[in-house]
Amino acid sequence: MPTGRAAVKAANQAIQVFGGYGYVDEFPVGKFLRDARVTTLYEGTTQIQKLLIGRALTGINAF
Repeated sequence: MPTGRAAVKAANQAIQVFGGYGYVDEFPVGKFLRDARVTTLYEGTTQIQKLLIGRALTGINAF
């Protein structure tokens, strides 16, 4: 699993643990989720990554 997706998954679980407090600005959990989500955009979209991995493994261009 790419690190960005793993971070989002962990942050989502933290939000579940904190419940409503996960959305309050007084706790950093909500910021962790926003920061983690941004990392998935830096890495590139999941669909593009899958296409690149598939191309590297098979040699077949999807476009």
